[in-house]
Amino acid sequence: MDRIQQMQVFVQVVESGNFTRAAAALGLPRSTVSATVQALEDRLGVQLLQRTTRVVRPTQEGLHFAETARDLVDALAQAEGQFRHRPGQISGRLRVDMPSRMARRMVIPHLHEFRALYPAVTLDISATDRMVDLVSEGVDAVVRMADLEDSELICRKLGDVPILTCAGAGYVARHGIPARPEELCRHVLVNYALRMPAAAAEWDGQENGRAISVPMQSYLCVDNAESYVAGALHGHGLIQVPARDVAEDIAAGRLLEVLADFRPAPVPISVLYARRRHLAPRLKVFMDWLEELLRREGFVAPQARGERHGS
Repeated sequence: MDRIQQMQVFVQVVESGNFTRAAAALGLPRSTVSATVQALEDRLGVQLLQRTTRVVRPTQEGLHFAETARDLVDALAQAEGQFRHRPGQISGRLRVDMPSRMARRMVIPHLHEFRALYPAVTLDISATDRMVDLVSEGVDAVVRMADLEDSELICRKLGDVPILTCAGAGYVARHGIPARPEELCRHVLVNYALRMPAAAAEWDGQENGRAISVPMQSYLCVDNAESYVAGALHGHGLIQVPARDVAEDIAAGRLLEVLADFRPAPVPISVLYARRRHLAPRLKVFMDWLEELLRREGFVAPQARGERHGS
């Protein structure tokens, strides 16, 4: 391999966290990846990686070299791309993590549209609701609904998501409909947590333009969106979810919106990706497509596009 290819392999190993994941991302045998890094270290006369049986970590010298190598690799890709970044020529593997319900109900059903525009891009979509370490897990970007700040990442906001409170028809038949936040003391909430054990259950809303929170009872806590909605459908309590996400269940009468006059403030949805001098074209076009899809499907309200750095 030439020097640029060696740097590409080394950068991928650093970002993936081990040789096996790096090899899979590059489409190369693991032995080739290991030998390439060893050849790079021999050429430079310095150890770049600390190796264990399960993970590799860059040495101090490796960290410094990775930053320089990443900039050179990205700069080369951008320089070459100015001549071939027409839609049909954007290529490569893109690894994106997003909420499970969004992947299943929105992105994957419309993915043929993206494939028609960018047939040379291969997508790896992991559908989780947990926190993901982009570097160690070899993920290019994550899609999350929250106010997210991280100085090591770039945050591109895709829009604001309207949130509502709803309950299953069976729950309402047994417990009635709360008319005001003060009545929530007689109701239960399905709790949601990215990490267990969960914090105390709270309902969030707005009254006269002011944010309010009401502590609630809960006997069920879940850690993903599919289980959360299922909890409401089967009568285990109130939930607070994106309006578009449960539109079909509400239209069919399986779920009912409650406390409509006290809806919480919309929640931002964003894509987070590693801080880079040059943005990979395949990631840019995917973010553009995803933003347009969420807007077209009514998942987010209109807003001006833009990127901002975490602080």
